[in-house]
Amino acid sequence: MLGNLVFLAAVGPLVESEVGQLKFVFIYVLSGLAGVAAHWAVAVSSGVGTPLIGASSAIAGCVGYCTVRFARRQVPLAPKLRINVGIVALLWILLQAVGAFVRFGDGGGTSYIAHIGGFLSGLLLAFVLRAQVVASAEEGRERIEQMSDRSPAAALATTEEFLVQHPGDAAALWEKAAALHAMGDREKEAEVLASLVRAGHDVDRALDCLVVIDRLRTMTPIERMRIASTLEGPLKHELLRSVANEPDSEPERPHALVALAEDAQGADRAVFIEELESKYTFHAATEIARTKGLIK
Repeated sequence: MLGNLVFLAAVGPLVESEVGQLKFVFIYVLSGLAGVAAHWAVAVSSGVGTPLIGASSAIAGCVGYCTVRFARRQVPLAPKLRINVGIVALLWILLQAVGAFVRFGDGGGTSYIAHIGGFLSGLLLAFVLRAQVVASAEEGRERIEQMSDRSPAAALATTEEFLVQHPGDAAALWEKAAALHAMGDREKEAEVLASLVRAGHDVDRALDCLVVIDRLRTMTPIERMRIASTLEGPLKHELLRSVANEPDSEPERPHALVALAEDAQGADRAVFIEELESKYTFHAATEIARTKGLIK
């Protein structure tokens, strides 16, 4: 029982903090049932109906999950003693081997088959819950951070390699944008920032960066108008202004002028209205401005 509690204290909090309480209960209970099923199958095949009690297989399932998700994470095994989860799993496996030998020698009453069944269940559930993908992403981000301390070029190469396996990862895209900024490649930096905006990741922050490097035009006028319709304040104004600065032939330009006129007052509004009336007299946007009372 003490051994079970040590291993549960070592890996249980990691699993619960990673997957949440409900999924933790799911992993714990299902691994326990898997261990019972393994014990039952061996008992039936051997003709020995040994009763089974305890939570060892459930805890073994937590160890199995942690082996996939947190192999390199350190956990407390005793006061002032922290070791890698991978070593915890190896230690657990060795204990099963020793336990099996002891049981063979003295006919002990521990069901190591149940332990193995629970452990294998935890491994399987880790893959079902995509723990290996999360672990790979975490490890990749650590490598990117290490490369960032070396040079922007090293960080960029590592980030691009990471994004092949984890496309759309927001943190990696920000690292890529930072590396490109440090290298002075504004065009590619703008493309990365625009992809963050399109994906809805840190939209305000990404737009601010695009404004600073004067690359809002990396996004199409339609995209800028759509995003502006969801914003308020300076960023909305910057997006509308960028569309209004497009050539007169741009289809979205009159709509941007109407939106700017709505947010403006006095002389500023008059400038936008005058341009609408002079250049887009019969345009649908001008009719909308009349309907809204912007044009008297």
